[in-house]
Amino acid sequence: MFKYIFHVIVSEDGSVPKIKSYELVTEELVLQALWNDKGQNAKVLSWEIKEFTSKGDGYMSVVASIVIKYKENGKELDESYVVKLNPLRPASSMTDLAGYMIARESVIFSSVIGNMSKHLRKLGLPPIKTPKIYARSLSKEREAFVTENLRKQGFVMHDRKKGQDLNHAILVLEELGRFHASSLLLEDTIAPKTFVETFDHFQTQVECTIKYLSEIPKYKKCVQWLKANIDSVGHYYLDGNTPKEPFDVLVHGDCWTNNMLFKYNSKNKPEDVRFVDLQCSRKASPASDIAYFIFTSLNGEIRSSYMKELLLSYYQSFTRILILARKKIPFKFKELEGELEKKKIYGLICGIMIVVGALFVEGEDEMYNLEGFSDDKLDEFADEQVKHFQKIAEREGSFKDRFLSLFDDMLTSPVFEIQ
Repeated sequence: MFKYIFHVIVSEDGSVPKIKSYELVTEELVLQALWNDKGQNAKVLSWEIKEFTSKGDGYMSVVASIVIKYKENGKELDESYVVKLNPLRPASSMTDLAGYMIARESVIFSSVIGNMSKHLRKLGLPPIKTPKIYARSLSKEREAFVTENLRKQGFVMHDRKKGQDLNHAILVLEELGRFHASSLLLEDTIAPKTFVETFDHFQTQVECTIKYLSEIPKYKKCVQWLKANIDSVGHYYLDGNTPKEPFDVLVHGDCWTNNMLFKYNSKNKPEDVRFVDLQCSRKASPASDIAYFIFTSLNGEIRSSYMKELLLSYYQSFTRILILARKKIPFKFKELEGELEKKKIYGLICGIMIVVGALFVEGEDEMYNLEGFSDDKLDEFADEQVKHFQKIAEREGSFKDRFLSLFDDMLTSPVFEIQ
């Protein structure tokens, strides 16, 4: 079948990258993707794998693009797709997790999101705004899946170092409302299983945070709370990921700037959004997604000035779908406000991890290196986190304002009172 097909692997500078995961892109996977997109009259002529993301854009997988030249109805054409691959790292507790997460994400895309979108179409509404999935492999240690390339439609990533403005945030929260509500239309049970529940690295980040805040008198209350609760950080994180009636929906699970793409109009105003990276999607409180997003992706000014407006945008989008479907609305707006207040600790933990660990990295030496990670190197990994935090904290720029704004909520919220 593939007698005349050839492929090459190239990086942006024309060199051949040494990425073992690229071996998982098979001719069968490529053909499956093309046929599911274009139909079985399409004939593959050649294909190549190209680097697609920047360093620091993802830790649990390898993402690349597949550029295919094909023939259909006598015409030679080309198309590109995005492929997510098992990173094939050395054996550790992270190894099986990486493969599991990729396989699970492909199921979320193909089955769960697909069924949610079917329910929306019945109501005359557009589907959930995620990329279409065209092919996948679920074989152990060969996990991979192929989706449409949203860049071709004009979608781009927002600068992760800049907090999203009100227009971006409203788009995100309106789509989150649709996402959460449509999950309630499913009759199928969505397993709440999530990633490994070991959080030693959280404690390292909190220790660094305490040291940093101790030099600023304004945040004395924050330091006291963090010291009193440093051993409970993992518990708070797990609690944030646990569904409790009536707050029980399918959540994105990793809802921050890097996991969404925006499309802009001629005036550079965002007009559409797409959610990507659903590998952490699970059943949880809708406030978990909201807290995760507002603490990781918005600056303090937007959070404090527009929180009511943003939450109303979410709630109106959420309830609209349930009203059209003649389903009971599980909670009132006031109840959602109260639930979000309870999830502020979860949002703070996520904010610390993302702002320090991903938003402000500038070079490869500041990125967490998981390539050689193994269970016997946990202490080395913790030391690396400390050095990473110190380097970013000493740099001039917007990190300080963005990071400290996470704790301004602690100064006024009763959630952070020491019992």
